[in-house]
Amino acid sequence: MEIDCAHCKNTIRLNVHRAEEIIVLLSFGTIVVLAAFAYWFENQGLAISALGAAMAGALALPLLEKTYLRTWPRYAAIVRSPDP
Repeated sequence: MEIDCAHCKNTIRLNVHRAEEIIVLLSFGTIVVLAAFAYWFENQGLAISALGAAMAGALALPLLEKTYLRTWPRYAAIVRSPDP
């Protein structure tokens, strides 16, 4: 995702950490699998577990950002080679 910075007048991109990607993918995968099993087995407990997994995933990302990724730069400048 690229945007134009109003302050520096350069194009910048969102700098996503690998840990953020992993948390989002694991969270989404867990929710999908639990919801599919809940539907397949018609089990209310699995449906509640899918809801709990969704809440845990929604909580995990802000906690990661507040603790581990505190100093991680949110945006990065795009380095482009000069035109010949």
